[in-house]
Amino acid sequence: MVPSHSDGGPADRPAGAGPGMHDDVRGRLRLLTVVGGVLAVVSLGAWAVTLGLAASGSAAPPWVASVALYGLPVAFLIMAAAVVWTVLERKRR
Repeated sequence: MVPSHSDGGPADRPAGAGPGMHDDVRGRLRLLTVVGGVLAVVSLGAWAVTLGLAASGSAAPPWVASVALYGLPVAFLIMAAAVVWTVLERKRR
């Protein structure tokens, strides 16, 4: 079945036209989302290590505790910025 609408892909661009601005924005949004997600996973891992070491009676290294403490809020802000950027881009279209 052939779709009845255009998705704005490379086949819809005129010959000789480079990547559109929307492709650049999508790439940046994808990068922001990946960075936020990776930071969230790393900080959750650091949080688990901190809790595990505390349960065994020792202290986590300061850098691990810092990643656990500051990583999740920063990841949340990055992901929130990606959502706001997406909403603003959709309003512009």
